[in-house]
Amino acid sequence: MTESPKDRSSAPDRESPELGRVLEVLESAVNYRDWIFSLAAPYLGARVMELGAGTGTMFTCVVDREHAVGIEPDATLFKELEERFGALSNTTLVCGNLEDGSTVDTLREAALDSAMMFNVLEHIEDDVAALRAIASAVGAGGRLAVFVPAFPSIFGSMDRAVGHVRRYRRRELVAKMEAADFNVVAAHYVNLPGYFAWFINGRVLRSMSPAGGPRMVSIYDRAVIPPTRKIETAVHPPFGQSLFVAGVRR
Repeated sequence: MTESPKDRSSAPDRESPELGRVLEVLESAVNYRDWIFSLAAPYLGARVMELGAGTGTMFTCVVDREHAVGIEPDATLFKELEERFGALSNTTLVCGNLEDGSTVDTLREAALDSAMMFNVLEHIEDDVAALRAIASAVGAGGRLAVFVPAFPSIFGSMDRAVGHVRRYRRRELVAKMEAADFNVVAAHYVNLPGYFAWFINGRVLRSMSPAGGPRMVSIYDRAVIPPTRKIETAVHPPFGQSLFVAGVRR
């Protein structure tokens, strides 16, 4: 089921051409996708919403659920999302954002038990308001899994190119989740090698897209991600390129 496009004047800035190119490159990074989804999976139920579903890289992981709702404010990305999943009877796709009253109404009608966001919250100016809207949508006992870029110290050219407003530290995001009425049950950094790769790419090389393009991303995905995932499953690193936080609505 597809909802018609809404007024996007207050939507997060996801219209950067670089963002579209980055999403296209990351579509082929299946080891990375599987890893970050595995972090969220224990907190997701049968009726899941993804905010900022993009072209469906992560959304494809939940379309086997009882009901999957994909929210995407960018009309161009939404068109691709609709082409991929619009015919599925157990999905609802909405071109809108959490400041649209009709979007929130759609989410409440979906009787969601969980929600997920992957590299989206950092695009939203008022991130606490977005978290509160999700809390309202999932209701008491509902769960939220959030994956965001970490450490303002490596904010660089690529962050600006794809429309990032910020990168997070663990304490900051935990406090914001709690302010939005979530009890935080998991919070840890992810992808230690990626921290250095992002620093070099965005702060040293000042690149606006993944260094080396699709070929280098593919090599990194095959050679670096599997052993990193294995190590970090056993021991969470003290810092990393990204941050994962999960919470349960009070």
